Order: sequence, then C-alpha cells, then structure tokens
Amino acid sequence: VTRFRGAVLLVRDLEAATQFFTGGLGLAVIHRAGSTVELDGGGGETTLSIQAVDAGNEAVLSVGYSPFLNFDVKDMDQKVYRMVQLGGKLDGAIEYLPSGKVAAMRTPDGHMIGLHEPGA
Repeated sequence: VTRFRGAVLLVRDLEAATQFFTGGLGLAVIHRAGSTVELDGGGGETTLSIQAVDAGNEAVLSVGYSPFLNFDVKDMDQKVYRMVQLGGKLDGAIEYLPSGKVAAMRTPDGHMIGLHEPGA
C-alpha cells in the first residue's frame, strides 16, 4: 500500500517560513536541524519539511500553482488574518460553499495553500 508521507518546501527565509506555518496554521515543530525544519502535518502521520536554499540558487525556488498544499482548519477567518500578518496573501476571495469555507493563499515564498473549514 502506498501512503503519502510528507512534502518538502524550499524557502528563502527558514525562520519566516517556520513562523508562517507554526504561527499561522498552528503546525508543531517536530525537529530542527541546520537548514531544515520538520513540522507535524496533523496527527503525526504526515510531515511538512521546510528547507532553506542559498540565495544563489534562486531557480529551485520558482513557484506557480503547484504544489498546492491543502489543510482543514477551524476558524478560517482567524487563520487567514494571522497568515496575512505573517506575509501570506489571499489568492482570490474566501468562498462560502455548502461544504464549508474555502480559501487559497500564497505563503511568503509563493507556495499555494488551500484552506477548508468544514460547514456545520
């Protein structure tokens, strides 16, 4: 059986990216070593690793709409507000669907983040 274990995002500023994912989304730091921080992706089954890249290696930091990391959240409005304070940008309006609220954001490094707050 194949199981998704985690993802690695390459970033310019490790501390800013760590603060964005911990302070904005509430992910917990599992391990920190050198230029890499490993975060608990939820329930300890998946991880999100963020790794700093040297400024001279800008080509590997090119981003578009992929990858798109999706998170289930509680209190969408508060999460979006906090992530904007930490350098994130909404990519369109928050949508209100029968299944709940949905939003797309860019991290400070330009990675796409999908947020979903299930409806009541």
